[in-house]
Amino acid sequence: MIIVLANLNVRADSVSKFVEVAQQLVTASRAEPGCVSYELLRDKEDRFSFLERYSDEDAATAHRRTPHFRALGAQLGAFLDGKPEIMALGAVDTEQVALISLDEEQG
Repeated sequence: MIIVLANLNVRADSVSKFVEVAQQLVTASRAEPGCVSYELLRDKEDRFSFLERYSDEDAATAHRRTPHFRALGAQLGAFLDGKPEIMALGAVDTEQVALISLDEEQG
């Protein structure tokens, strides 16, 4: 599983327009093969995050190449105050973590 967290600061005068376009991106992205979930989150009045989950790296890469991502992403860029902070994360296998922890305790 690949998880992408994109944090964005939106210009105060563009928040409603940003949300309108972002919701279009969410809807289109959720229909993509390999998209497990795609959420728009709000932290503050002008601070938003996209939380995206993909089945694998190929699905995440395919998302970034879709026409809707490119078109809507360009529109969203006009509403931002600064560059987005983007993190790509891999899910931690909790069984593996538990086994490692047990090994460390015994070792």
